[in-house]
Parts: sequence; C-alpha cells; structure tokens
Amino acid sequence: MIYRMEDMRMRVFLDANVLFSASDLRSETARNLMMLLNHGHEAVTNPYAWEEAWRNIKTKYPHWLSGLERLRDAVAIIDIPAIVDIECEAKDKPILAGAVGARCTHLWTGDKTHFGMFFGRKICGVTVVSSLQLTHLLARG
Repeated sequence: MIYRMEDMRMRVFLDANVLFSASDLRSETARNLMMLLNHGHEAVTNPYAWEEAWRNIKTKYPHWLSGLERLRDAVAIIDIPAIVDIECEAKDKPILAGAVGARCTHLWTGDKTHFGMFFGRKICGVTVVSSLQLTHLLARG
C-alpha cells in the first residue's frame, strides 16, 4: 500500500525556538507553520516551551508578543509529560517529554546544538525534524 502525506496526519510538537521564530508573522517559520495547519496537521507544544518562547520574545523582541498570542489559537498547549530515558541537556528533556507525552509524530526544532544529532531520527517514537526537513515533508504531501 502506498501512503501519501495527506493520508497521514502529523501531530507536530513545536520547540520554543520554533514558537519564537513563528511569532514574527513575516518569517519563513510562520509560513511553514501555516502550511502545516492548512494541510490539516496539528501543532502542539507544552507550557514549558510556550513560557520559554514568551520569556525570550519579551527580552529580545517585545513587539513580537502579539504574534505569539495570535499563535495561541492555532497551537494546542498540552501538559502531559512522559518519562524519557535519553541522554540530553536537562533543559531539553521537557521538550522531548512533552512531544512524547502529547503523542506527537514529530518534534520540530531549530536547536542544532542539542537536537541536531537526532534530526531525521525517531526518538522515543517521535521523529525529530529541522525546519528544512519539515518543509520537505509538507512539500511531498
């Protein structure tokens, strides 16, 4: 059987850096997020990632806070952490645990330093993807 992307609904967890970038509604990340949603896929995050994005935006680009607030209706904020047994930075565990706990198919992150070695790989049932990889997945659909 051949599956097409439109046959497979993705549930994508957004890391704080993706939320941060998507808050600039003119950004490529914001366009990719809208493409994801317009193709019928889900965008999910957790309170940990949301708060991290909010803190960073407030500090660096406070005029983007309205963009983050506009994302609130489009992104489900789910707080069902899972226990993940993987070596990673303490600050990154809540991100992966949030994606696993929310039963996401993908974790979208721009964090090459901490998640780069996992790009394209399935970790605890969640495929870790960069923006480029997500764009390719959406283009195939």
